[in-house]
Amino acid sequence: MKFNFNFLKKKNPAPATAPAIIKRPSKLKPFFILLLAIFLIGLGLRVIPKYAPKILSFKGKAKTAEKPKDGLVTPQEEAMEEAISVRAYRTARADFVDVLPAIGTIKGDKEIELRFSNNGVVSAINFYEGDIIKKGDIIATMDQKEALLKLEYAKSKLKTAEVAEESAKQKLEVNQTLFDQGIIIKPKFEEARLEHESAKTKTVSAQKEVDFALSELDKTYLYSPVSGVMGTRDAETGEFVTSNVKIASLYDVSYVIAEFGIIEKDINKIALGQNVKLNVDTYPNIDFAGAIDNVAPIIEGKSRTLTVKARLKNDNPKGTLLPGMFARVWVSVYEKKNIIKVPSDALYDLDNNGEFDSVYVIDEQNVAHVRGVKLGYITTDVVEIMNGLKENELVVSEAMAPLKDGAKVEIVETQEALF
Repeated sequence: MKFNFNFLKKKNPAPATAPAIIKRPSKLKPFFILLLAIFLIGLGLRVIPKYAPKILSFKGKAKTAEKPKDGLVTPQEEAMEEAISVRAYRTARADFVDVLPAIGTIKGDKEIELRFSNNGVVSAINFYEGDIIKKGDIIATMDQKEALLKLEYAKSKLKTAEVAEESAKQKLEVNQTLFDQGIIIKPKFEEARLEHESAKTKTVSAQKEVDFALSELDKTYLYSPVSGVMGTRDAETGEFVTSNVKIASLYDVSYVIAEFGIIEKDINKIALGQNVKLNVDTYPNIDFAGAIDNVAPIIEGKSRTLTVKARLKNDNPKGTLLPGMFARVWVSVYEKKNIIKVPSDALYDLDNNGEFDSVYVIDEQNVAHVRGVKLGYITTDVVEIMNGLKENELVVSEAMAPLKDGAKVEIVETQEALF
């Protein structure tokens, strides 16, 4: 059987004489290569940042997995650990005083109203409000004409009585001599003696009238009964006054009262007899000392404050406190001698029970160790340590990173003593 393979032959074959086709190089090929390069570069920029950390992390985990399963740190790793920077406080024994600040006003311990004891016209006033007065100073003077007339009359009567007494005395002496010689009888002598006694009585009476007149004259002067500071002036020269009219007010400043308010939350810290220190703007560098003398029984005003009064002896040679002065007051609410105290920031609550009762003590190798302490009196800044610390120990007062028992530390500053 014969097969016909003519269908495999190309139809219309090119003539033998046709010229050969010449292929020209394509101009688009370099362009596609450039686009491909840009695509690959962009892909690399997106993939490498995304997966590189995971690859590095995987390698780190692989290294970590090589550590001992019991969690022990090798000496090489411990040597590589950096010390934690801390500030330390060196413990020492000292007196502990907690003060409560307040603002107050100076007042006179006693206010004395000054009045004349007689009626009359005021002739002179010798003070201005705020003047410092000494005991015995003349505050004011009343018109003295009538008192001087009475004194002159009493003196004249006294002089007359003294002359009459002297005459009676001489007559008695003569009669005494005559009686002794028997020249006169006894009744005559007794008469002379009685006349002398009567003259002496009149002299004594006249002297009392003079003393009374002097007293009346003295009442025209208004004296200061104590040393103090003059208050208000309530009368003027030429004014007729009675014994019921107040001439002036005098404040006794041998002692003064510092009156100040304590807010409601601090009331339980205040008690009678607590020591008080205060300053005034007039003498900024001088401390005046006293003690709480009175505590009001109720809270008054919108500010909800308790009025407290401290009494101070006003005998400081460097300055005299005057009524009306503005005062900065510090009340000593707690005092204890020879104790150990630390800053409040040195305490830690390591067992999370709400009680800050632990400290970190630094040993000679600069290693911090946890130690429990027993606390005493506590303030915002300072805490009294009853038990757990000794003198000259270093405790951490501030750490630059979290601490743990046995942590290596580097002391950047040491505080030697609290205020």
